[in-house]
Amino acid sequence: MDIHCKRCNEPISSENVHLDNHMAKCSSCDAVFDFRDQVTRVEAHKRSVLEAPKGIELQTTMDGLQIVRRWFSAKTIGLLIFCMFWDGFMVAWFGIAISKEQWAMAAFGTIHALVGVGITYLCVAGFINRTHIEITFRDISIKHMPLPWFGGKTISLVDIKQIFTKEKMHRNKNSISYSYEVHFLDHQGKETKMVSGLEKPEQALYIEQEIESTLGIKDAPVSGELPRR
Repeated sequence: MDIHCKRCNEPISSENVHLDNHMAKCSSCDAVFDFRDQVTRVEAHKRSVLEAPKGIELQTTMDGLQIVRRWFSAKTIGLLIFCMFWDGFMVAWFGIAISKEQWAMAAFGTIHALVGVGITYLCVAGFINRTHIEITFRDISIKHMPLPWFGGKTISLVDIKQIFTKEKMHRNKNSISYSYEVHFLDHQGKETKMVSGLEKPEQALYIEQEIESTLGIKDAPVSGELPRR
C-alpha cells in the first residue's frame, strides 16, 4: 500500500508513516496529515478480473498486444433507419427540383444533403469500423479504421502513470444518456483522453484492465474515475 502526500501527491517513505496514530509527514513539502482515508480508499478499490465484453477481442501481434473494439451496436440499426428515411427524402426532393427546374429549391436542399452525407458516413462507419489499441514496448497507438476517423493518437509509455475510466453524461431536452471513456494520467498529473464513445462501462473498464495488466501498472484510485463493480 502506498501513502501519498495530500498537498503535493509525493509518495511517503515508510519511516515517515506512523501506524499508531495514522499520521504521516511528507519529506518534500513538510505537510503532516492523517492518511486513514487513503487506507480506506485503497481497500475499497480492490477489483475483480473482468472477462472480455461483447464487441471486444484481444489479438497478439509481433510487437505486443492489440485490443480491438467493434463499433456496431443496436444504435447503428436505429441510425440506419433514420439514414434511409433522410436520404430517401432528399432524393425525392432533388428529383422534384430537377424535373421541374426549381433551382432555388435544389439550392435550398443542398445543406440538408450535406447533412445526409455526414449521417451516411457515420452509419457506414458504425457497421464496418473498429478501434485498434495496439500496445508495444515503446508506445500505445490508437487507430479507427477502415474508414478514416478523428481521435487516433500515439502515446509514449514513459508518459503513462495511471489508466482510469470516466463516465460522461449527455443531456438533451427529453432524456439523459451516458458514454464511457478511457483516460491516462501522466507523471505531472495531467489527464488525457485515450478512447471515447464507449457505450458500456464494461468495455471501458476492460480496456483499462488490459492496458494496466500488459504494462504492469498497479491499479490505483483516481479522483472522478468510474469504480469497477
